[in-house]
Amino acid sequence: MLPQRPPKQWFNRCVRRVSKDRPEVDDPNALCGWLWYHGMKRVTKKAILEAEKKYKADPDYLKVRDKLIHKPQIVDYFDVEAKSGLIRVLIREKDSFPEFALYMPKDFTFASLEDAGLREEESGKWVLRTDKFNIFVYEV
Repeated sequence: MLPQRPPKQWFNRCVRRVSKDRPEVDDPNALCGWLWYHGMKRVTKKAILEAEKKYKADPDYLKVRDKLIHKPQIVDYFDVEAKSGLIRVLIREKDSFPEFALYMPKDFTFASLEDAGLREEESGKWVLRTDKFNIFVYEV
């Protein structure tokens, strides 16, 4: 079970970062508290806690990033069409990235997509985004 309170080291780092990068925020403590309790998935909290444990054992383990990591620029793409779908391969600066689009009839049980980890981004559009591929399911 995860602790109810955020780790002190994470919380203090969050407050410093918000105070520095977002001066328009009136109460950085409240924002960081809200992020811990409401704005993070359970797996993210778990990863933070595990990183904190490793940091205590090895202080060089945690490295603070100075800048945000930017998405690689898309240079080109190509499509491979099928009867009920499409595979689009995005050619990026250093690698390629596949996106899969599936077109499902209205009588398909879309609730099963939620069980598979997809979320409804718009009405009739279900999405699973990962760092290795994206899957889009459209109702037609």
